[in-house]
Amino acid sequence: MGFVSAIPAALAALPLEPGEELLPFSDYSPEFRIDAQAHNPRVKVFDLRRLDDWKTPAEEFFTFHQTSQPTPPDLADWRLRITGFVENPASLTFEDLRRLPVVEAAVTVECSGNSGHSTLMNGLVSNGVWRGYSLSSLLRTCGVKQEAREVVFFGADTEREGKWPASGKQFSVPHGRSLFVQDALDEKVMLTTHLNGAPLSQAQGFPLRLIVPGWYGMTQVKWLHQIVVLDRRYEGQHMARNYHSVRQSEDSEAPLVLETSISRARLKSVVARVTRKSGSGQHAYTISGAAWGGVHPVARVEVRVNERAWRTAEIHASGGEYAWSLWRLPWPEAVAGTHTIVSRAIDAEGNMQPAREERGQTQLSAREDNSQWPRRIVIS
Repeated sequence: MGFVSAIPAALAALPLEPGEELLPFSDYSPEFRIDAQAHNPRVKVFDLRRLDDWKTPAEEFFTFHQTSQPTPPDLADWRLRITGFVENPASLTFEDLRRLPVVEAAVTVECSGNSGHSTLMNGLVSNGVWRGYSLSSLLRTCGVKQEAREVVFFGADTEREGKWPASGKQFSVPHGRSLFVQDALDEKVMLTTHLNGAPLSQAQGFPLRLIVPGWYGMTQVKWLHQIVVLDRRYEGQHMARNYHSVRQSEDSEAPLVLETSISRARLKSVVARVTRKSGSGQHAYTISGAAWGGVHPVARVEVRVNERAWRTAEIHASGGEYAWSLWRLPWPEAVAGTHTIVSRAIDAEGNMQPAREERGQTQLSAREDNSQWPRRIVIS
């Protein structure tokens, strides 16, 4: 087996204990629903109030389709084609993939458009164990040519191309995303066939999906069926005209607005649940949530209630470099009333998840929203 993330041997689910209850947040609105957009292209969120297990159940995994979901292929006819600037172009059957090194890793996937908006409630994120085959091994077998610059991954789904309206022509193109060659050759990049031990569902990209650990969800191309190696930039609409981040440099003398392609996920944490356990006439409250993302490992999570001092939470479940960590904090001083709770993640280099006002000083676009997310709760 090739690259294997540090997957815990046994991370038990964290259901409510006897006498423990989940308290409702008051910041959920009627706009919030699991199927945020039921029809194609589909948008389905993971309800963070159900964060009682380190692994997100496959049936609850968030879904964000760029296009309409294609019809499932017949595996007997399915092929993965590798063409372009390679010495040995290939057309692989599903059985051919089994000759590649097997890889498995726990990876959190987050949509770059995830946020605390009332329709999403930061639910465009999930965590699971992905299994499949080594992309780097496949590319090396095909022999990437020296002049190669990018590797493009195409799904079986298509979309209307509106780049040349003056021509009067309407045509469809396959949905695609690209990586620099050096990123595609990283041993951690996977051609996945399984999620949490079961074959991928059609919604999650059956039969083959690209997983790039540590990157935002738009990179994880579903229904993968063609890989093209280019000697230049790929400029499909989801590379050149979409999924860009606009930020301002921190140079006080000559600030510059930069527009760059979205890639690696940013450091983030969320407050997901507050529970209350009753016994002997007393109540014990616990605040819990998850933290993930960033170039460096999450070192700690801090929580603040009602603008008081930050306190360090306990990280009690961690699945490796690219999977979220679950954290919790006892809240012994909880009393009746309205409360605001917020968390922030700090990585091993001391980088800190920003408050919304801090993020707004440099980030000018909405995507990659890793700002602190205040939650409201009323205890009666």
